[in-house]
Amino acid sequence: MISWMQNNNRYLVVTIWIATIAFIGAGFVGWGSVSFGSSGNSVAKVGDISISNSKYSFTYNNIYAQYAQKLGKDFDKKRAKEFGLEKSVLTNLINQAYLLNFAKEFGIVVSEKEIGLTVTNFTQFKDKSGQFKKEYYDNFLNSRGLKAKEFEAILKDDATIKKLFKLINVVPQKLEKDTISTIFNIGDKIKYKLIKASDIEVKVEDSKLKSFWESRKDKYLTKTEYKLDLLWTKGKDLNISENDIANYYKENSFNFVDQSGKVQELAKVKDLVKNSLILEKIKKQASIERSRFKKGKISATETITLSDNDSKFSANIWKKIHQFKEGDFLKPSVVEASYVTIHINSIKKPIQMSFDNAKSIVTNEFINTNKSKQLEKLVKDALKNSETFNLKSDDFITMSSSKVLPNLSQKDSNIVYRTIFNSNKESDAIKISDGFLVYKIVEQKIIDNNSSSVYSDKDIANMKNSELSNNLIKKLSLKYKTEIYLKDIK
Repeated sequence: MISWMQNNNRYLVVTIWIATIAFIGAGFVGWGSVSFGSSGNSVAKVGDISISNSKYSFTYNNIYAQYAQKLGKDFDKKRAKEFGLEKSVLTNLINQAYLLNFAKEFGIVVSEKEIGLTVTNFTQFKDKSGQFKKEYYDNFLNSRGLKAKEFEAILKDDATIKKLFKLINVVPQKLEKDTISTIFNIGDKIKYKLIKASDIEVKVEDSKLKSFWESRKDKYLTKTEYKLDLLWTKGKDLNISENDIANYYKENSFNFVDQSGKVQELAKVKDLVKNSLILEKIKKQASIERSRFKKGKISATETITLSDNDSKFSANIWKKIHQFKEGDFLKPSVVEASYVTIHINSIKKPIQMSFDNAKSIVTNEFINTNKSKQLEKLVKDALKNSETFNLKSDDFITMSSSKVLPNLSQKDSNIVYRTIFNSNKESDAIKISDGFLVYKIVEQKIIDNNSSSVYSDKDIANMKNSELSNNLIKKLSLKYKTEIYLKDIK
């Protein structure tokens, strides 16, 4: 998952520079407080431009929500920190500030009227008849903890940079289009050999397995076990009418959007809306019941013992549990349309597993380790002797090829195409889903220099503008002094 995020991190740049507001419907994600240095209202200052705490928080929450929509329950605050999301957001806002300073020098301005039109044109703030509703706008601001002037300042920055990019926009020249077209029409014929992990057999002997375990037995531990007293606050008996659901949706529709940020129709998200309404209605009750539970005035609904990170609770709830100790009472957490208050009754720490208890895990690792060693040796041998390559591409392959290679899946074929055309090696090994493909380029030619590239004029212009923007930012970073007040960003 982290690798997916890293591969897609480049998209954050454009999102933050010129489309911060594009995801206002992505849903609010509270992510905690920020530590500041001496300037409490700003996270950084670049030249004459201060980056406010509210802008940083708003942008972080929007980007976090995008990843949460794509990755679901596998994405949480811990994962975001591992990825360095905080640093990515700050870096890109600093880059944005370089551009804002540059725009200011050249007198690029955005009027209050333009910002007013932007706000009133958002579909999230309109009723079914298409009329702007100030109460929808106010509800949105309240749910994000923003003042109108803070939000509109973010819009103004976005609009300013859009104007700047429009002024420096460049168009592709014929030579550039011809060059890119040529690149996409370079064709390679390859021969190759598949070295599959599934074809390698590893003999497992107890004596070797036990030696393998002995060398790393400190690694094999039981999971931490938690004995938890749970108090459930449920809203199943609440009388929620269709009118209640409709009214709640009307006031909070911007929280129910698809991946593109478009507000979904009530019919499609009715269950989600109902759950959100129930949670809002029972939130205070859950807090009161926690207090009584903590004082011993009411008993737990159930007591259970769970291994660490058991699927009964989400990663977010487990993260909270990890922050507390035996005897602590957690604040109510959301589980579907209910709240659960967790009392940590006891914690059983991990202990070293015996050989018999760890045997299945050790066996898998033993097999995988030995397979990896054998794969490595077979790949090295194959690279020295291309005469053993028994497969070949039927046609010349290009950067835009999509045909499935013999004995490969479409996914692995795409990996092969991408890797070969990102490499300058005549022969190499490529990691695929079940081992390696070892190839050698046996013929190369320009297939058809007159055929069109898979990139349109717009794509080529975007490449040029992206390169121009990156180089511009490098220059501006030397021109404008940058001070960072945000602490604890790894």
